[in-house]
Amino acid sequence: MKVATFILTWDGSESVYPPKEYQGHVAATRRGRTVPLTWSVGSRRGGMSVGDRVFLLRQNSDRGIVGSGRVTDEEVFEDQHWEDSTRTARYVRFAWERLLPIDERLTVDELREQVPSHHWHAILASGQQVYPPADATLETLWLAHVARLSSPSAWDTPVGATLSREHRMVRYGGGKYGGIEPSRITRNVFLYSDPQAGSLYGYNYDGWNADGSVFFYTGEGRRGHQRMREGNAAILRHLQDGRALRLFVANGTQPDSTAKVQLYLGEFRIDPDEPYLTAEAPDVDGNARTVFVFRLRPVGKVLRRDKDASDAGDAPSKAAAEPVPVEAATTPAGSAEAVPLEELITKSYAVSGSTSGTAVKWEAELVARYCAYLDGLGHDCARYRIRPPGELRDLYTDLFDQTENVLYEAKGVATREAIRMAVGQLLDYSRHIPTSPSLAVLVPGKPTDDLLDLLQSQKIQCVYETALGHFELCEP
Repeated sequence: MKVATFILTWDGSESVYPPKEYQGHVAATRRGRTVPLTWSVGSRRGGMSVGDRVFLLRQNSDRGIVGSGRVTDEEVFEDQHWEDSTRTARYVRFAWERLLPIDERLTVDELREQVPSHHWHAILASGQQVYPPADATLETLWLAHVARLSSPSAWDTPVGATLSREHRMVRYGGGKYGGIEPSRITRNVFLYSDPQAGSLYGYNYDGWNADGSVFFYTGEGRRGHQRMREGNAAILRHLQDGRALRLFVANGTQPDSTAKVQLYLGEFRIDPDEPYLTAEAPDVDGNARTVFVFRLRPVGKVLRRDKDASDAGDAPSKAAAEPVPVEAATTPAGSAEAVPLEELITKSYAVSGSTSGTAVKWEAELVARYCAYLDGLGHDCARYRIRPPGELRDLYTDLFDQTENVLYEAKGVATREAIRMAVGQLLDYSRHIPTSPSLAVLVPGKPTDDLLDLLQSQKIQCVYETALGHFELCEP
């Protein structure tokens, strides 16, 4: 009896096919196991027989066929709707023979080109039949696609070699322009690190940690908080998907061209104990957000160069705090070591919009005047550099009076928003300073009585400027 072919559709939602379940089915079919399942067949009432072919078409985003299997029970039955308990839906029982990661799908563009007799743009519901000769063409195309994935080209690019994105794409697959490029034709995920690109936005976490055991790699997503999906998810699950992470770093430009030279550092794997850290970084619009910083461990021989060290250094297991010269807080230009760019970016987060630069300037000038005032009293001043545990960015306090053991947080205005932020910063910083300092807010004018009550309730002093270079203390 001739085998019929049907298309099952999936809207791509996690509620219909939870990621953990999906990834488990991918892994099981890669090991040669079949996975029994039931699936909606839309309005179809029958016409399906044991052994009939089914393909799963992912709809909406990342469209394409991601799985194939066979019908195991010819009965099309009704049961509770998967999303609405007051309705019913029709289902068929089948078993997956092969389920692929989303980025290894047989794309709709390929289907339209290779199987043009079937209307791929008009599949609106699950259970649609693919008629001859399109069914045979689809079967041949799918088997060739899976075979190509199962027998990838051997990796033969040596560590330390340069390989352009174009040549890599032709030989090993993967897209051309992204920082994270999973290949559909080889078992690789290609990672491109370019510290200069991150520095344009005021941060750069990429590079080797202090002892060269881990390479930090910032995830993808240029606007808003990064999410664990697409390329980021491909890194996180690469071991489960049976893929190698291949890391390249930008190494200058090609002669007479702006095209970057890509240097191959070697193969890596995600750290199984601590796969990634989250860190703060501005997005393309300058807004504060969190990014993923993956911890990659070398596999075999890799290339380590001093120039590829991370500017962030390392992520300590416990807080590290040390005083640094107060000039680092009051010199707007500063040295690269004393005033890291990250500090200025962090300060700008406090005030949004075009006023942020002005607020930073006002705070720096206020701190400079108060330092001069304390110096006239014979006090020694510094600031603290703090690296919280598990983080890649230093925090810098505004001012620390070593003589009186007082930690100050300065604000360029005495508004409620500024005072509330200062309270939070002081409570955060002081946890890591071994001298258990008294806390104080430094502002250019006297806050309202209610804000002074707020500070008093937290046992925080308030110092405000009464005239240029003259200050008054309000004790809690």
